[in-house]
Amino acid sequence: MKIQEDIRPFWLIIFFLNQSECDWLNCGNIEKCHCKWSSGKKTAVCSSAKLTSIPRLSADIQVLDLHENILQEINRDTFTDIDLLNLQRLNLSDTKLKRIHNNAFRELRILIELDLSHNRLHHLSLEVFDGIDRLRHLILNDNPLKEFHAEQFPILRHLKKLEISKCQLQKIHPLAFSNLRVLETIHVHQNLLSSIHPNTFNLPFLKTLTLSDNPWYCDCKLRDFHEWFLNANLGNEEVLCTGPKNFANTSWQYLKQNEFVCPPFAITSPTVLRAEVGAEIAFGCFVTGDPMPNVSWYLGNKEIQDLMTEELRIKVIKHDVENEYSDMINKSAQWVNISISNITDEFSGEWTCHANSFVGEASASLSLFLSTPRTATARSAPEFPKFILVIISILSLTLIGFIATCICWKTKRRSLTPSKSFIDQEKKLLDSSLASCGRQSVDLSSSYGFEMLDRSASIDSTDTQRCLDTVQITLETSGQFPSPPIEFTLPSSFANIFISVQLTDKGDGNSDFLGNDRNVSHCRPCFLESSNENTCTKFRTPSCSTWSFSENNATSRTMERNLKTSLSSFSNEFTAL
Repeated sequence: MKIQEDIRPFWLIIFFLNQSECDWLNCGNIEKCHCKWSSGKKTAVCSSAKLTSIPRLSADIQVLDLHENILQEINRDTFTDIDLLNLQRLNLSDTKLKRIHNNAFRELRILIELDLSHNRLHHLSLEVFDGIDRLRHLILNDNPLKEFHAEQFPILRHLKKLEISKCQLQKIHPLAFSNLRVLETIHVHQNLLSSIHPNTFNLPFLKTLTLSDNPWYCDCKLRDFHEWFLNANLGNEEVLCTGPKNFANTSWQYLKQNEFVCPPFAITSPTVLRAEVGAEIAFGCFVTGDPMPNVSWYLGNKEIQDLMTEELRIKVIKHDVENEYSDMINKSAQWVNISISNITDEFSGEWTCHANSFVGEASASLSLFLSTPRTATARSAPEFPKFILVIISILSLTLIGFIATCICWKTKRRSLTPSKSFIDQEKKLLDSSLASCGRQSVDLSSSYGFEMLDRSASIDSTDTQRCLDTVQITLETSGQFPSPPIEFTLPSSFANIFISVQLTDKGDGNSDFLGNDRNVSHCRPCFLESSNENTCTKFRTPSCSTWSFSENNATSRTMERNLKTSLSSFSNEFTAL
């Protein structure tokens, strides 16, 4: 019994170990994932499982194989979210990857091998591999990367093997691998490299470099790298040239350094130049070639050399161009410039830059057009005194016009007769005149009073009593009409109205009226009509004098009719004015 009690703890440990082993072996219950021990590591093989994301497995998994799935992209902290931080080897080849987030692998601190081959990655940023400091083997084969820039990779102190074959690489910057100082093996075969800088793979621990199946163009640009590669003894593979034609399919091992040459190349800048006679101009020709070619300028068939005269100066200047990190420019590049002062017509035409060496020759042309300088006649500015006179004249005319306008306005205003207002005594007579007609007083000083007066005097009115404004009425039997008194003179705009009545002395009833020349003044005439035809018409004045005319008397009717017509016309004209 004592022995059994001592053994019981061991059974418990074995049980928990078996239970833990069963947890990672079930592979998260994913049907096409198989978990097993492989090379002493817990391995999960989920290849060709049609997965679209990283599966959630046990945190004990150390090796994960996901090749031939459809992941397309890996997002930020993907492995952290599913707690797969113990991975040491990760195979993501042929998973249709197009994008990898910069922080996708950041927490995989013990990852030593990463396979991203056979995917669709066009670009890799520097931060993609940041954080996986223990990485030793990186596989990027068969991705359309095309170009590696300076410091393409972060500092990876343990990375020893880099595979970048079949990546369509056309250009690799000389500093692309500067942070991978412990690299021992680099596979760059089956790319599109034609030349490369000699310092690109100049790494202290590099032992193997594969360069085959690249279209290497064996000219002067590849000379230094060819020499470095042969002296570095980095492999036994055979590297062939694809050009130029005389070196096609020739192994690097059989080529000598002096055979890597470049034929001359020339280009002018600008290609067309326009200037004026007497001007100072400059133009040049950019020439490359290895060995360095001889360069000359020609105008037609005549070679142009340095010339110095009083009227003309021609100088040929040569500048060497060096840029060790450019494939287009090599150490034999140079500028050959022409500088001409006080140019004349004889130098217009076709200029030719000619470069030649034992490898070949090249030329470039420039067209120079000259025109006669034009003398521009500047417009003279107007003289200052004349300008002042013009301004003064304009101001004077404006002032004279203004003064003339004011004078005309004053003159016209004075020609108008000022209106006269009634005195108090006249106003009382007017009020009594209106009252005598049985009407309300009318204020003649207002437009409303005139309008009311005009309506009361209308002949077409149905009223039996018509009253008019105070007017001067002159009654005469013979002779000319006397002018009205001054106090009753109306303004010039209204004028005076005279009513002439001719009467025949046929009875005693009119003797007083006909016997005297009488001016009826200070009165407001009224006509009183009666509905009775036998009643005579009466003419009454405010002075209480009343004359009665018999209807049988033709003269009285004539007077009545004349009075009505004249007063009616006066009323209308008075209102209109």
